[in-house]
Amino acid sequence: MYRVLALISLVLLISCNTDEELLIPSFGKDSDLKKAKQLDASVMANSEGIYAVEQGNITFGDSIVLKWNNGKPSIFCGLHGGFMILGAGELDKEIIFEGYWRFAYGLETGLVKFTIAENEGAKELLAGNMPDEIVVRGTFGRDNSTPLALVVFKFARKIRPALRTFHILGHRGGARNSDLHPYSENSIEMIQFAEHLGATGVEIDIRLTLDGVPMLYHDEKMNTRLIKADFLVGPFSDYTSGQLRKFAALINGEKIPTLTEALEVALYETKLTFIWLDIKTPDVVAKIAPIVKDFEQRAAQQSRNIEFIMGLPDEDIYNAYLALPEADRPKSLCELSVDQTRASNAIVWAPRWTLGTVLDDVRKMHDEGRRAFTWTLDGGAFIAEFLRDGEFDGFLTNYPSMVAYMYYMRK
Repeated sequence: MYRVLALISLVLLISCNTDEELLIPSFGKDSDLKKAKQLDASVMANSEGIYAVEQGNITFGDSIVLKWNNGKPSIFCGLHGGFMILGAGELDKEIIFEGYWRFAYGLETGLVKFTIAENEGAKELLAGNMPDEIVVRGTFGRDNSTPLALVVFKFARKIRPALRTFHILGHRGGARNSDLHPYSENSIEMIQFAEHLGATGVEIDIRLTLDGVPMLYHDEKMNTRLIKADFLVGPFSDYTSGQLRKFAALINGEKIPTLTEALEVALYETKLTFIWLDIKTPDVVAKIAPIVKDFEQRAAQQSRNIEFIMGLPDEDIYNAYLALPEADRPKSLCELSVDQTRASNAIVWAPRWTLGTVLDDVRKMHDEGRRAFTWTLDGGAFIAEFLRDGEFDGFLTNYPSMVAYMYYMRK
């Protein structure tokens, strides 16, 4: 069964790899948020929840999830992997939202503008209280056109408390280039953006430069899928960090980040709680082990809830990890067998999703005090199935907004 699912998934991934460019709509100088006051944390806590869609459900489905992430609201929808990237503030005793909506599985997008009126919940929310009713009214449009289509959301219930920590992990820093977000995969900017897509953590790809600097880059070779520099060809490892920083930019114009830069941003500028370091070559292991240990200490000093976990995706990298002195080994995540997970004392076992829910092995890992993630889980039907029938502690996905919607909607 899961071989068939894997084939379907491959077709879906190929179909997503497009040369089309996605418009990112913006209100620009006409934004009302420039005049708005910042909202208190109580407003965010009390307004977060599941809302029934009373108008606009043809586009967004019958329910949406409003979730605040690092001080900014996002909305996750039930249709087409839909989501909204928003800003919010207080203006004239009302709570206003502005931003754009997007379908994760397509190119449709547009501006959105919402309001919680004073007499429909804003007065109580701004006073730090939970209203009896919250009504969100507004409009949405297509592309950069003025939003005119009406939408109404009504608060239905709070998001249910989690029974245990569940990680929604954004692939390649949050999403791939083929998913057409405003930021490049494995960029600083994508790591900062990931939590607004619903991610609680990210997976990032690590390679070494010619001068031994660990940097974020997925593919073995330089190519125009990832960078704007046609004259840089051949293996990534043929270039020094200085050459890469001077002559190459990621596909959306960002600099290729070092691992240290990426981890500093994750630690100090986001609320992400899990960083999965996907090691691409065995020589990376010894080089980054002290860096990871350093960031573990920094996080402890900050009383920051974040884990930096070294991935063990193949035999060569697994053996390089075991070759480290035991005291020097960072915490690890093993993608190989459960026996190798035990032998390396990995805290997470991470089988690929095509193996299915593997309940017996997941439960064994739980009995041993380990966690279990699966990768890379994308299609909506598969996400729903694994949430319903599986007991994983997290999913690695290219569509964190879809996982977020389905996870938070559970009763």
